[in-house]
Amino acid sequence: MYIKKNFLRLSVLVACTWLFSCADLEEDTSALLNTAGLTTESDFNAALSPIFARMALLFKEPHVNITGMGADDVTTWNGGNKAPFRLYDGFGYGNGEGEEATWLVDKSWDPYWDIIYASNTVIEGADISEGKPEVVTVAKATAMFTRALAYYNLVRIYGGVPLILDTNATGDENRATVLQMYTAIEADLLFAAANLPEPGAVSSIGMPSSAAAKTALSSLYLTWGGWPVKDSSKYTLAAKYSKEVIDLGYFELLDITELWKLENGNSRESIFSIQYSTSDLKPQEMPRGFAYHKAGGWSDVFAELGFYNRFPEGPRKKETFTEEIIIRANGTLVPLETVPWTDSETTQRFNPTYQKFLTSATGEGVPKLVSYRPIEIFRYAEVLLIYAEAQARIGATTASLDALNQVRRRAMGLPYLTPDSSVDLASASPDEIVEESGWELAGEFKRWFDLTRTEKVEEITLLRDPNEKVVLVGTPNKNHYMAPLPLKALEGTNLVQNPEGFVVQ
Repeated sequence: MYIKKNFLRLSVLVACTWLFSCADLEEDTSALLNTAGLTTESDFNAALSPIFARMALLFKEPHVNITGMGADDVTTWNGGNKAPFRLYDGFGYGNGEGEEATWLVDKSWDPYWDIIYASNTVIEGADISEGKPEVVTVAKATAMFTRALAYYNLVRIYGGVPLILDTNATGDENRATVLQMYTAIEADLLFAAANLPEPGAVSSIGMPSSAAAKTALSSLYLTWGGWPVKDSSKYTLAAKYSKEVIDLGYFELLDITELWKLENGNSRESIFSIQYSTSDLKPQEMPRGFAYHKAGGWSDVFAELGFYNRFPEGPRKKETFTEEIIIRANGTLVPLETVPWTDSETTQRFNPTYQKFLTSATGEGVPKLVSYRPIEIFRYAEVLLIYAEAQARIGATTASLDALNQVRRRAMGLPYLTPDSSVDLASASPDEIVEESGWELAGEFKRWFDLTRTEKVEEITLLRDPNEKVVLVGTPNKNHYMAPLPLKALEGTNLVQNPEGFVVQ
């Protein structure tokens, strides 16, 4: 089944074991299970907390992103238990059976439905609440934002899925079209943009702002303008909403050497991020996912050789990739020696990996390589690039070119607001801006979505280095743009498997 009707009980347990003490949550259980009881800000916070707890579990490691492994910025280990990663990296995925089915259900399917159902519950509770309108409206907008994010990821991964906007799912629903999905996501985000607080005025760190909703809207419209719907009129809206975020004057680009430090996780560059707690030792595990086994990691994700070699030299490359690997004693974090990543004899791996996820790595409180830095969902550099690309598609302006050049200047370690002829471009095509986005957002699991919406997967795969250890078992085509639905999700439902079940509009 694609939705769990008992999720509220599950979410109480998730939150209990993730963000809060069991005693605290038990005091709020009645509010979580009885939507008619949602009245005060405390009630709504208790109802919203399981959503963010589930998001924290979902995004804490690379596994949620296995369906994006066909992008050219990521690859995986050619051994061990990485078969699901290799299926997508090598375009070998098929009908959702076998190992890929288990991983899809657990990592990239069920968690999104958990978030959707919990969001629907809060929305329904808000609609019948007798609480203060300003409290109820913000809570509803927050839940609409989280529901929109979940559906946005699902539609980009699988295409249309059942569009469930209440808590009355029967299991008999059909797949929506991609266009229907976009329209529903748009409605949620427009409400959120109009009713969430401005950045800097949110109730607590990690809660979405109106700027986060507008950023998500601009990303949605950029996607809407490309494959598969190809409604080019949406580029105007992508430019509009991204420019509104820019014009707030609230956000900024950090120095590239400061960006990925722990203390800068909630900086003015961060627009929306998932929080992790040092106080109760609940970290994210991206460092383990990106580190070699010999360095205390899992060897889940590395950078492709070709992508690394094409990456422009400069400070951003230095901060993006790990040039030296700390070899640790087996099963511990005790350092033994430091070697260059090219020393494959010692590391037993053959690809560079991403420093941006290792800069904040620590073993504090836990005997493993982890981080307490928030996971960035949207950051200001992406907004600048969305604006630059969207505007380039309808007619570049001085402001849109400057947005692109701000990212380029920061990449070279220069003051990003000061024009510099050695870096600045006088013009840039949409393709060039998409390429710049690839460099800026490398390893952040944005690249696959950029390549599919611009229909560049086939072209970019031709640049794959022949020395890659993961073998291409399939030749990418449009059928690879959408992942197969997990077999478990099809059982007892009306859902039709991709590609037959993939309907654009």
